[in-house]
Amino acid sequence: MSDDLQTAGTSGQSPDSSGQPSSSSQQGSEQFWTNWVENAFPDLESKAYFVPPVFVNRVPMTKYSSPVNEALVIREAPGKAGPSICPALSPSTLTTSPQPTPVQDSDIRDDAAMQRVILCLQKLTEKKGVFVALSQLKFGQYLGEPCYAAAAAQLPSAKNLPPHHPESWKDGDFDVLLIHRHYGLVICEVKSVGDNVLALNMSQQDIDKSIRAKLGQAVSQLDKAEVMLSHLVHDVAPGLRVCKTMALPNLTAPQVQQAIDGDPKLSRDLCCCLGTADPANIASLCLCCDQLSDPKAPWNVDDNVLRELGEWWKRRVEVSEPNPQMTPDQYKRLVARFCGPATTVTVPCVIAPRLSVKTLSQAVSATGMFFAEITLFPEQMLLLQTKTPLVFLDGPPGTGKTVMLQLMATEWLRDDHPVYIVSTWERSRASCSMLHHLLLQTESPATPSKVHLRRFNFGDDKDVEKAVTDLSQDALGKQLHVVADEVGPDYGRPQAFKTFCEKLLKQVPDLHLWAASCRYNLSPRGWEQEHLTKPLRSPPVVVREVAQASEIRLSGDVRPYSPLSIPSHTDGPQIEWIGLDHPKSITHDCQDCGKQLGKLLYRLIDTGTTLTAPPASPSLEPPRLQWKDVLVLWWGGASDSAGIVTGLRSANVPVRVMMADDIDDVASAVSDVVWVADRDFVRGLERKVIVCLEIFGLDDLLLRLHALSRCTSQLVIVSHSPRPQTSHADRSRTADSDLSQD
Repeated sequence: MSDDLQTAGTSGQSPDSSGQPSSSSQQGSEQFWTNWVENAFPDLESKAYFVPPVFVNRVPMTKYSSPVNEALVIREAPGKAGPSICPALSPSTLTTSPQPTPVQDSDIRDDAAMQRVILCLQKLTEKKGVFVALSQLKFGQYLGEPCYAAAAAQLPSAKNLPPHHPESWKDGDFDVLLIHRHYGLVICEVKSVGDNVLALNMSQQDIDKSIRAKLGQAVSQLDKAEVMLSHLVHDVAPGLRVCKTMALPNLTAPQVQQAIDGDPKLSRDLCCCLGTADPANIASLCLCCDQLSDPKAPWNVDDNVLRELGEWWKRRVEVSEPNPQMTPDQYKRLVARFCGPATTVTVPCVIAPRLSVKTLSQAVSATGMFFAEITLFPEQMLLLQTKTPLVFLDGPPGTGKTVMLQLMATEWLRDDHPVYIVSTWERSRASCSMLHHLLLQTESPATPSKVHLRRFNFGDDKDVEKAVTDLSQDALGKQLHVVADEVGPDYGRPQAFKTFCEKLLKQVPDLHLWAASCRYNLSPRGWEQEHLTKPLRSPPVVVREVAQASEIRLSGDVRPYSPLSIPSHTDGPQIEWIGLDHPKSITHDCQDCGKQLGKLLYRLIDTGTTLTAPPASPSLEPPRLQWKDVLVLWWGGASDSAGIVTGLRSANVPVRVMMADDIDDVASAVSDVVWVADRDFVRGLERKVIVCLEIFGLDDLLLRLHALSRCTSQLVIVSHSPRPQTSHADRSRTADSDLSQD
């Protein structure tokens, strides 16, 4: 253990003769924080970082529990104006403890406003300077980790705010805090006022009154935040300029100005807060919806928005000269204080405690955790409760089809029924193996297993007949309970599965069979067909790309995604584009691309491990990413000698090419290696990090449906050309409207 690490925690502090921690000990801790930041943010001098790297929404949920199953059901938040769209569930199935943290409709509106601001600022970083942006940092979280209490006791904190300030000023937060490499500190208060005036049918007088009240609150909060911020940094950078602003994402500048004009006192307060002598300038110094993306597509920060955002930035931040106090060392020291291991940066979590997320690696892991939770919409839970015997689930990837099969099969097992998992063709092997693995985990090892995996190939008529015969014999004239995922073939012989179902039902009248496929035209006649089209298993940044698949937008074989009225946990980490400029057909065979990919994967897997800080407390850090959280996909047979594979090996990445015998290993994620596989043979599997190799370019849409959709967090695309300015989905206005929130 290094000397720096030994002085990092409380146990490493050496008291002086007065019994207080020594200044050298405190300096050692600060040096460790700086080293940690250098390791976690390696491009601090040239790149903007956001802490946390993804914005996390609060999602209203209720916990469902049965004797064998638990799931989170997404519900409308209390306080929403207008009629409910959620069907009623049986009260006996909804538990009361432990429950997710209650989420109000006002929380959702506040999160939407904050997310829009963060997404726009992230885009602005491509044009405007170097800074670190923290969001929703509570005053008490600054240097608040207990293991650093001794070192933090010698530094300014919220606890030791000078006594001439009100005690209540110790409580509060920075909605957005920017530590700018050249311009110092920028604090922004975000207000969601104005987003529900139509739903509430408010008069103009009431609207103006509401705006004035929120602006008054913002002034008070900004003044308090400025005092606290100046106090926190006075030992490092006394007198450092603090720029104050406010974001009003649901109001236009004229709306703000109209409300201000009716209240002279508010005008004076705003002028004083924002540092202008002319009340007519107030609205232009605020970040209004005029400078922000469309609320229905907040991720789509186009050139017009970026230009308006840049003009606001010049008026508000770059209006003064760069601050000479912001030397490289000073900048790094401030970032180490606010973003280092001694400060807690939390994000909302489905079930308490809240997660501490600072680095990209942690954000990727946390995002994967959110989307891996067994989560359903009320209509899906209602279907499970009805226990309809014959059900065919269809819909685009990531809408909960496999989860539904898993939960239904678990209920059957609870009722002491044997369950047969039927794989109907080679491209359903992986998903059915995964189901088999998951269901085995629900059984007691002390009793014989009632879960049986049967593999067939319905591309052959003989195998269809064999499946009917074998399963009929298993039923012994009684009930039969079957689940079949990723059923097929879905081309060439689409009737094969229907034929199998019809013949099996004749042999076993008391048949319970739930099946699923992305394609809707495989459903047997007379079965209940449920269309699952709301995305659940991938972040929106990935869903927008999958939505461009030719099977959805061109042929129509797969139903399109439906818009959501409830936000996703997070938009997700931005897509990473890597690659070199070479002929597009050889991306998979490029060793240099493999080396470049290896560097990226090490950054995701190993971030923060060179300097290991004591664990965050009371918050929890998400589990570290492992190699088995990564899956590399291409179209066609993978080869051990392919350049991408040899390049990964030369970068010391443990990599294996998936063969037919490896399906069970890959499906159950046993080996901690990066698997390279054909995207068609891992249907139904999910990984936090999906690497997609362009073969003919993404614009031909061939890889999207069954490759990109495997991703629950970080999507990486190895391209034959430099990274595009925007993704295909972001260029498509149709996709924006298709997937926007209601």
